[in-house]
Amino acid sequence: MAVTAKRFDEMAWANIRKIRSNRDAAFVRDILQARSDFLRLRMRHIPAIRKIYVDAADQIAKRLRDLPPTTGKLTRDHLAAIEKELRKEADKIAQKSEPLIKRGIKEAFGLGTRPTDNQLMRAVQLAGIKAIDIAKLQRGFADINTSAVGALWARTKKGLTVSQRIWNHSRNARDEMLNLIQTGLAAGRDAVKVARDLERYVRNGARTLAEDYPNMMARMKKRVPNDLCYETLRLVRSEYSNAFFEGTYSRGRVNPSYAGVRWMLSDAHEIYDICDELANADLYNMGPGVYPAGEEPTYAHPQCMCFVVPHLQDTEKFIERLIKWQEDPKSDKDLNEWYNKIYKKM
Repeated sequence: MAVTAKRFDEMAWANIRKIRSNRDAAFVRDILQARSDFLRLRMRHIPAIRKIYVDAADQIAKRLRDLPPTTGKLTRDHLAAIEKELRKEADKIAQKSEPLIKRGIKEAFGLGTRPTDNQLMRAVQLAGIKAIDIAKLQRGFADINTSAVGALWARTKKGLTVSQRIWNHSRNARDEMLNLIQTGLAAGRDAVKVARDLERYVRNGARTLAEDYPNMMARMKKRVPNDLCYETLRLVRSEYSNAFFEGTYSRGRVNPSYAGVRWMLSDAHEIYDICDELANADLYNMGPGVYPAGEEPTYAHPQCMCFVVPHLQDTEKFIERLIKWQEDPKSDKDLNEWYNKIYKKM
């Protein structure tokens, strides 16, 4: 454990050193802050999602405990009532999860855009470019964000949008809780004990029940996953990271100093996989892990925690370039094209 913690700490400092190699101190601060804020976003939302599932299971457990003590074995009517309650709680899971996850995707996207946005606006201000209005830039950035986040929310995976997957996960949770209840009752456990089983399962996973009640869990085989909200938590981890990536790429497309991105391994990266190849490859003679505009890597795999850092033109040189362009717009074809085709249309 100590060796692993030490290794993660070393990886974290290695990442920080790479980021700090940039001469623009303000840009470095923005990169480190955006990454920190992204991790805090995840740390807020993952427990919040889990609580939604726990609250739903607790409500079902309460419904089981509220059955009259003289009930004995649950009748078909009792089970029908429990199934009705399960459907209602599954709807609540989706209704509460969906807006939270949508906000998370929006926030993650914005964090991905922030360092590049700030670098451009600082450079424009320091260069004293009168032809570029900072307020217009900010409005343009906001419009791009709205459109891009909408596209991310509507994006399909295996034919399903994010919203549809959330609702599917809630229905799966409903079926998994019903499986646990039915199997517990079939194993001869009364409603109160099954209620306790359900609460323990949602909080601690199926493994705990398997240790205490091996016969009952053997009946269930693989019908109940170890973690009831695993699918939704996986969606959160993946979609938030993908939104951060897309924010970085999206803003690079409208920043004239953008040259590409550097792939950074997560501080907690343990197993060698495609991420190591992305971080070490020097395919474009720009340095290991650096990819030019238009060749940026896609999000590598589900639950990947690696990240990208925008690779921009040196800020001081970019400021000099802006000043020269202001004096003679024809002196910089790329900047002139950016001004006419991107900035003016914002």
